[in-house]
Amino acid sequence: MPELPEVETIVRGLNQAIVGKRIKEVKSNFPSIVKQDFDLFRKAILHKRIKGLRRRGKYLLIDLSVGKTILVHLGMTGNLRWIKSNNFPSESLIKGEGCVKQGNKHDHLIIKFYATNFELRYKDLRKFGRIKAFDSGKEKDIPELKKLGPEALNLTSSQFIKIFRGRKGRIKSALLNQKIIAGLGNIYADESLFEAEINPEQKPDKLCPEKLKRLHKAILKILKKAIRAGGSSVENYFNIRGEMGNFQLQHKVYGREGKPCKRCGTRVKRIKINKRSSFFCPRCQS
Repeated sequence: MPELPEVETIVRGLNQAIVGKRIKEVKSNFPSIVKQDFDLFRKAILHKRIKGLRRRGKYLLIDLSVGKTILVHLGMTGNLRWIKSNNFPSESLIKGEGCVKQGNKHDHLIIKFYATNFELRYKDLRKFGRIKAFDSGKEKDIPELKKLGPEALNLTSSQFIKIFRGRKGRIKSALLNQKIIAGLGNIYADESLFEAEINPEQKPDKLCPEKLKRLHKAILKILKKAIRAGGSSVENYFNIRGEMGNFQLQHKVYGREGKPCKRCGTRVKRIKINKRSSFFCPRCQS
């Protein structure tokens, strides 16, 4: 699932590509990807101008003129592509082997704009994403957004310590809870815990303020490095131009079960925490 760095990369790319452009046409070959009546959704955004894009947790928000906002969650396999009309990349194009000029059955939403021959396409192999439009002034009432905790990148050290100190359960589960802190997912929780030398099964209420401070610093470091690298392309993530991210090349533990720890050489271990895989070094994170 795309996490904070991947969504942030898409937001920054689209801010350069579509801000100021006006929506000319909205089509879908799978209207159910829009979590409201599709005709009402289309009418709500048609002919509106793009004012700007921003991120809230793992959600992408597209602000339009006349007080409308489009919410996009990429689910497990969703991605947004800014692509020349009638020039549809196949998987081989991403590998640099050519182009197929035909539609793709997984392109579930197509938005065309005035005065450009490029269009925005939402592709989602597993169809777990969600898209909807709402009145911008009612953002605090949107169910997907009102339950989110503070942004991971915006917390100060003291705020972070206050949130996690004394909390029950396991630290990995707490980091993944979007109601506690917004934006972190499996990849960046594992990488941050490794950076801070904290075991994913450790209980937050057993962590002293100094260790929590170290974890907060690690989260900021890892997220910022991942954003600079364009995110992690582990399975289906690509940026708006179909390019892979590069942060997967810097992973220290995530996806490296059985491989030597890059810090001490001990083999990386994988365990399940709340049915989610967690990768860690049993020596560095003892």
